Amino acid sequence: MSPVRGEGVRKVLRVPSQSSGLRLDRFLESRLGFTRSQVKRLIVSGNVLVNGQMPKKAGVKVSEGDAIDVFIPEPEESELVPLDMDLKVYYEDEYLAVVEKPAGLPVHPACGHQQDTLANVLIARFPTLSWLGGVQRPGIVHRLDKDTSGLMMVAKDEKAHLALTEMLKNREVVKVYIAVCWGVPRFMEGRIEAPIGRHPVDRKKMAVVPKGREAISLYRVFSKTERFSLLLVRILTGRTHQIRVHLHHIGCPIIGDPVYGKKGLDLIHRQALHAAFLAFKHPVTERYIELHSSIPEDMAKLCHNLSLEIPSTCDISGWAAKK
Repeated sequence: MSPVRGEGVRKVLRVPSQSSGLRLDRFLESRLGFTRSQVKRLIVSGNVLVNGQMPKKAGVKVSEGDAIDVFIPEPEESELVPLDMDLKVYYEDEYLAVVEKPAGLPVHPACGHQQDTLANVLIARFPTLSWLGGVQRPGIVHRLDKDTSGLMMVAKDEKAHLALTEMLKNREVVKVYIAVCWGVPRFMEGRIEAPIGRHPVDRKKMAVVPKGREAISLYRVFSKTERFSLLLVRILTGRTHQIRVHLHHIGCPIIGDPVYGKKGLDLIHRQALHAAFLAFKHPVTERYIELHSSIPEDMAKLCHNLSLEIPSTCDISGWAAKK
């Protein structure tokens, strides 16, 4: 039996030993960079085969050596409306681009935000984009929260999209954030390895929970006072709200965070979190790319008011190179 044919992209995946026992939808979610609902649609529509057979359900367990044949049809026509907006582009070629997402801009359409998202800006800015993530996520390989600013990779074709997704999974992309926090961590450098899942009571929030998904963050205290600190944070995994949840977990919530922070400081009107550094080997040309984004004005003003030193590009890349 063959997957549904037509225009699209075919990819064959082999299940490695460390993924043996995972649910099929979880395995494909991590390998393709798709949402769970997108993966389930592929499975239900007959576009996924496991060792040549259609799986009976999305939750079937995979085993080491299984051949997973995935056919990704071309997307339906997008309903996104192009949005003209100044977009800072740090790198661009025929395969991918790296842009800076401003704070306050959602990455893709969701409740309350249908045509005022980064996705709308991307289709206005770039003639071609990968549609592997679906019609609502053109070119989007990874995400930032609405009120987090900073660098994001954008895929222009399917080959680059799949390759970048695999690189993120294999921790081959270095991402460093600047976070301004309440309190000071106990150690000047550390590793936070705490699983993240849905909050057991408030399902709109994430939390550190025993049966959550693996989540690893590295941090360095770059500047501190008695009550506040500026941290450099590198994430090795990409869980929802990971940095915000992890820093809250160690008692240093991000200033301005309306969900995981605390009240009492009205100096910034969003979480003080910025994706400042991105480094990776180009998936096609193999050129090493290292990009820096300066701290935004609102966070710079916050640091000034709290007497916190702002790291230079050399400070950030030097620390990232050691990790």
